[in-house]
Amino acid sequence: RLGVLHVGQRIEEQADFEKIYKNAWADNANACAKQYAGTGALKTDYTRQWGLIMDGWNSLIRYYKNNFSDGFRQDAIDLFLGNYSVDEVEPASPLHVKKDWKFLALPIIMVVAFSMCIICLLMAGDTWTETLAYVLFWGSASFGTFAIILYNGKDFVDAPKLVQKEKID
Repeated sequence: RLGVLHVGQRIEEQADFEKIYKNAWADNANACAKQYAGTGALKTDYTRQWGLIMDGWNSLIRYYKNNFSDGFRQDAIDLFLGNYSVDEVEPASPLHVKKDWKFLALPIIMVVAFSMCIICLLMAGDTWTETLAYVLFWGSASFGTFAIILYNGKDFVDAPKLVQKEKID
């Protein structure tokens, strides 16, 4: 009806058009997803060559952003929509929360311990008992710090800091 195809032509026979259409569709999906979730769209593996790899990468980035660095986004939305109103009498900002030492130290310790465990596996010592001892030490150190992070998980999450107004029914 729009005159894109001539009479008798079939969409399945137009490989160039199909490629352009699918790329435009994927580009639109990426733009919408970046606004909403902060990363490119998932499930673009049907239209892109590296789509499956990018899906995995975008999923990891989304998980990190949603849990550790997106609280400010919800705070900004709450301010913009009027779900939170600033109290001029209150001197302290609810956005400023002092972080404890564990927020920086524990992830660094876990990454270093896990890296050392992998290095000990790749660079074997003189004897297998020596290698096993190093791997067990660094493995238990990385597992221990991971367990501490999981136990204190709610403290590591970047939750919105502004309290929403009571909804009036």
